[in-house]
Amino acid sequence: MSETKTKTQNNKTQVQKSEGAKKKITPKRCLTESIAVNIVCGLLFLIFGYVAIMSIFQTCVIDPTNYSSEVILFQDDLSVINIFCLAIFTVILFKINKHTDFFAKVNMKYMEVGLFAFAAIIGLVWVFSVQTIPAADSYNIYETATQAAQGNYNSFHNGSDFYNKDFYSGYSYYNCYPFQLGFVLISEIVYRIFGIDSAMPIQVINVLCVAAAYLGITKITKHMFGRKKIEFIVILALAGCFQPILFCAFTYGNIIGMCCAIWASYFLIRYFQTNKYLLLIPCALLLIVSALSKYNNLIYLVAFVIMLIIHTVKAKKWQSIAFALALCIAVVGSINLVIKSYEARANTELKGGVSQTLYLDMGLNESYMAPGWYNNIALSLYTSNGCNIKPAEQQAWTDINNRLSQMARDPEYAINFFGDKILSQWNEPTYESIWVSKVKTHDTDVQQGLGKAVYDGSTGQFLELYFNFYMMAVFILFTLGIYFMFLYRKTNIVTSLLPLVLLGGFGYHLLFEGKSQYVLTYIVLLLPYAAYALTTILESDYTNVKKVVNKLKEIPDKEPKGFKDTELYNKIFKKKAK
Repeated sequence: MSETKTKTQNNKTQVQKSEGAKKKITPKRCLTESIAVNIVCGLLFLIFGYVAIMSIFQTCVIDPTNYSSEVILFQDDLSVINIFCLAIFTVILFKINKHTDFFAKVNMKYMEVGLFAFAAIIGLVWVFSVQTIPAADSYNIYETATQAAQGNYNSFHNGSDFYNKDFYSGYSYYNCYPFQLGFVLISEIVYRIFGIDSAMPIQVINVLCVAAAYLGITKITKHMFGRKKIEFIVILALAGCFQPILFCAFTYGNIIGMCCAIWASYFLIRYFQTNKYLLLIPCALLLIVSALSKYNNLIYLVAFVIMLIIHTVKAKKWQSIAFALALCIAVVGSINLVIKSYEARANTELKGGVSQTLYLDMGLNESYMAPGWYNNIALSLYTSNGCNIKPAEQQAWTDINNRLSQMARDPEYAINFFGDKILSQWNEPTYESIWVSKVKTHDTDVQQGLGKAVYDGSTGQFLELYFNFYMMAVFILFTLGIYFMFLYRKTNIVTSLLPLVLLGGFGYHLLFEGKSQYVLTYIVLLLPYAAYALTTILESDYTNVKKVVNKLKEIPDKEPKGFKDTELYNKIFKKKAK
């Protein structure tokens, strides 16, 4: 008896401890937080619900007859086949789910290490197979960084002999795009360490950054949902997400910026959960590197500041609002400091560059590629006004107002314009991950081996089909994940940080310059919520559905009212029952 009482008391103590732990982990809610995060999730549910539905009926592809020009085609899919494949996929998942007791035994540390190694190996094999040589903007940065590593700053001066100088009407590339100097600095450091013979060191770093970014997503998933099964599914989903890996052959700041931004998000999420202010230091440093690598990652800065303000209101942690202010100063200040540093080293003064107003003008106009894609309006306005931003912006605002007036007069045109712009970016399932290297020159013969198979062979055709189905499933599951979060009251500043970044990225590229490669760095942010949705679907009991099915299966064992012919009744029902 005494042993039984002791066991009972111990069990009660353990239950109380677990309940106390749950109380500590469960974040407090406040009205400001609830309103803000639910608005974010509601908008994303509508946006990606539209993309998910359209992905069943349509796919955007790069025109194979005009491939190098990035012309986007809108192709109708066989929706019946897509729905059939989704149904088969769902049935397979339910079958597998019956045998998932092994989740309790899986060592997630090994899974995380395996994911990192898998992504790194695939990426290294790819970049060394194709050995892409930079071109266009990426070559401008490569040329400047390698020259700066040798103390040569000629490309900072107007009229100098630099790559593609005629395209910029004799002006220095950095008089037009000074914000690119952040990635120039990172590249210069890399080339000083590893040599200036090729851009391969940046491509290798890209590969390692993709692997690290994938690891960051798994860590974020773990701390957001606290479920081993969800983390397991997100690891599998990341292992199947090859677009960022293929994109590593592009010598640009997208991948490095994505990696640093994801890990900055991780540290901010951990700060929200623990209130340990020391976590804000790596968060700030990583966000600075992210913004230097890719200027568009200021979208993360805006999202961080919004969530820090909400955290200040919610938790009365005034250090959060102080950090938000310091973060703005540090990130924006670092970019300006790098520009000033290169001005001093090159003994020149750079212009402010193409402004966001000019990019807005570009994003609201037609393009031969797709609506709102690159069309040279911003650069031509800037250089035709002698790199004087004020008259250039005046012309841009005139054009913007004319475009908005045209759209107001013709709402159908406006809906088609923005609808096509959205789908041309988000529903182009390769996200130009193959295009960015295929259209370049190479240091190796890509007419054989892996390069040939991906660029022109059956492997490439399979990847396009695979990417189409993969993203269709991700969009559907992400939309359901957002819905389930709202339904089960899991929307808070921790779980809604990445959705806010997604909303910011979507909104920015909806209005400003768009390209499918620009949204590639956002697609991995969809996966934790897709994994959460899939887990929720597989673990639901479907009681009401089972009741309906059981009723349909029932066979009446009594004579129905009005059924007079007993012999006929027995033939039909009793025989069937046997």
